[in-house]
Amino acid sequence: MNQKPKYKEYDACIIGAGIAGIFLAWLLGSKGKKVLILEKNAKVNMNGADILKPSGINILEKYGLLQELLNKECRIRDQLGVFYNGIHVNQIDYKAENERGYFMVCPYSILLEVIYDKIKKIDTIELLVNQSFSKINEAKKGVYITLKSGEEIYCPLLIGADGTQSMVREYADIKAHINYYDHVMYFNKYPITSSVEELNRLYIDQDGGLAYFYPINNKEARCVLGFNIKEGKALKESENRENLISRLRKFVTHSDDMLNQIDSLDNFLTFPLCSMHSEQYFKGKIILLGNAAHSIHPVTGQGMNLAVEDTGELFIWLSKYFDGEISLEEALSSYKERRFELNSKILAYGHRLASSFGNETDFMNSLNSKIQTSSRDPSIFNNI
Repeated sequence: MNQKPKYKEYDACIIGAGIAGIFLAWLLGSKGKKVLILEKNAKVNMNGADILKPSGINILEKYGLLQELLNKECRIRDQLGVFYNGIHVNQIDYKAENERGYFMVCPYSILLEVIYDKIKKIDTIELLVNQSFSKINEAKKGVYITLKSGEEIYCPLLIGADGTQSMVREYADIKAHINYYDHVMYFNKYPITSSVEELNRLYIDQDGGLAYFYPINNKEARCVLGFNIKEGKALKESENRENLISRLRKFVTHSDDMLNQIDSLDNFLTFPLCSMHSEQYFKGKIILLGNAAHSIHPVTGQGMNLAVEDTGELFIWLSKYFDGEISLEEALSSYKERRFELNSKILAYGHRLASSFGNETDFMNSLNSKIQTSSRDPSIFNNI
C-alpha cells in the first residue's frame, strides 16, 4: 500500500498577505502554479498607501489591472503643489516629467480587493489566515516548513513578504539597516472639498510639520498629518482642537476647507516612520519582497509602488525558472541585479528628502521632480 506523502507540496510559499505577497501569488497562480499564502493575523490588513506612480501603473496595466482600478473610482491626477512654510515652492507636473503623464490615487484596500477577487477564482492558490510558520528547514532541492498548526509543507522556494519586521528575514539571518525618524504620521479621510478636488497639496514646515490632502475617490479625501514624535503625542493627548488647528495654520495656507473638518487626532491611524534596506534580497531558496526587503519614508509616495515594481520584476525571473529556462539561483540573482541598486538609490533619495524638512534650501535641493514622478532613468540618481 502506498503511504500518503508527509509533506503537502506547493510550487511557492509566500509569508505575508500584503500587496507584494498577493500580487505575486496571483501572477504565479495565473501560470498554473500551486501557491500557499500564510497570513499571521486573523484577517488581512487593508490599511496602507494610496499612491501609485507611473512605473507601478505600467506594471498593473501590463497584467490587465489598470482599467479595473479606474472602474473602482481610483483617481487620475497629474499635478502636485508643494508648499514650504505655507509658501508655494514647487508645482510637480507629471505631464512634463513622465511619459505616462499622470499618477493614480488608489487606496490600498481597493488594490488588494481587486487582486483578492481574482485569487478566489484560482484553485491553485490557497490563503490561510491566523497562520504562520514555526520551523523552516532548507534542503538541496527546496524548503520544508512546519506551520504553527503542525502541518508540514514543501516548496522549492519561500518568499518573505511579511513587512519591515519580517520573520522570514530574521530566520534567514539577512541583516537590515534601519533608520527610525523622529517623526510620526496620522491618516484619516473626510468628505472631499473644493480645494482637494482642485489640486493635491503637500505642505512641509521647518519644525517638522507635514500635511498632505488628496482625493481617494469621487466623494472622499485623504488627510495625512505629520509631526515630530514629541509634538504629535502632545497634540493628540491634549484633545484640544484649537491647539491642533492653530499648529496646522502656521503652514497650511490653501486648504481651510479641509482644516475645518478636522476635530482631533483621535480617529486617525498612526505609525512611526523608518527607512530600511536589507543587505540581501535572497539567501539560498529564501527571497525577500516588498517591505520585508525595504521601507521608504511616505513623503516620496513610493512605498506601494516599489512593492509593485519588485513583484513584477521577480515574477519575470521566476517564470523563467518555472519554465525551465534558468536555474533558481540565476532567477534570484537577476531579480537582485535589476532591483537592489535602483531601490538603494530611491531609498537614499527618500532619506535625504525626509531629513531636509528643517531647512528650506536643503528641502528644495533634495526634492527631485523626476524621482517623485517615478522616472527610473539611472542618470537622475547620480548625485544621490
